[in-house]
Amino acid sequence: MKASELFFRIRRDLEDLSEYTSRIEEERLIRAGDPPGALAYLGDYNYTTLVEIRNRDGISPDFEIDSAIVDEFQHELDRYLDTYAPGAVDLKRYVLNISLYLTFIAKKPLHPPEVPFSEDILIVKKGKFFYCSGKRRFIGDVPSLCRYCVCRPQ
Repeated sequence: MKASELFFRIRRDLEDLSEYTSRIEEERLIRAGDPPGALAYLGDYNYTTLVEIRNRDGISPDFEIDSAIVDEFQHELDRYLDTYAPGAVDLKRYVLNISLYLTFIAKKPLHPPEVPFSEDILIVKKGKFFYCSGKRRFIGDVPSLCRYCVCRPQ
């Protein structure tokens, strides 16, 4: 599949979630004065990605993405979200689309760089590459998205 095909599918699906993303925007304003935590950083990273998707016109130059790997990724992310956010349908669609974009189009990490996500995970950028301190440890977990992440083990 072409990256542009995936991109426009992601953007359409996020547009269909406009009521949900409006709630996210409202919640961000409400918690703006709160001390930041790992989940707030992740939420802000995902929201910034949403804004990037909205503002992007397309993919240039266009490139090929292996649709079988995209399908595997979606299946693993479904399993992950069914474990950690069961029944949260809109959240699942939102995270799926943001994650597809980050992984296959923007080629960015799934967690925000330079922010300690937990005691085990810190992503840093050195030169043009991202490195994750948790990748070696978590790559074998089921469900795990580490094998799809652009980060290299640190």
